[in-house]
Amino acid sequence: PLNVTVNCTEASHRCIIWWQPPRTSHVKKSSCFKYEIVIENKVRIIMTLNNISVIDNNSYLYESFSSGKRYSVKIRATDAGFCLVSPNWGEWSSPVEFGTQLASTSSYALLLIPGLAAGLTLFLCMIVRAYLKKTSAAVPQPRGPFCEPSPMDFQVCFLSI
Repeated sequence: PLNVTVNCTEASHRCIIWWQPPRTSHVKKSSCFKYEIVIENKVRIIMTLNNISVIDNNSYLYESFSSGKRYSVKIRATDAGFCLVSPNWGEWSSPVEFGTQLASTSSYALLLIPGLAAGLTLFLCMIVRAYLKKTSAAVPQPRGPFCEPSPMDFQVCFLSI
């Protein structure tokens, strides 16, 4: 199946899954196929719908949707028995993920990135402060501009008036 799409509504706890039938060189009717649908919670497999003849324009109504969970759906097709398509199951479609937990994961990233940037900035400021403290030596205070040492263990200071 091609172009698998999922549209969910939180209020009704339903998702409509629809797709286009596989491309073949000689089959143009969508009723020539039956489908296997696998819907997975990211923790475990929820359901496998084997050999379902899908009508309603290649769609399926999933009625156990929980808005706080993350799901994945994939579909494959085979001959419904009367269109001369290979009886073997085809390849699985690319998994399509749905559920609101996808959005909340990105909101964690929106909080995490500025937090890490602020922490890194604070860390760099502390490093620069420690470096400046270490490299800027304290200026010693002079003893007195007019004091001279005396040979008798005392200083003679001259005061200017």
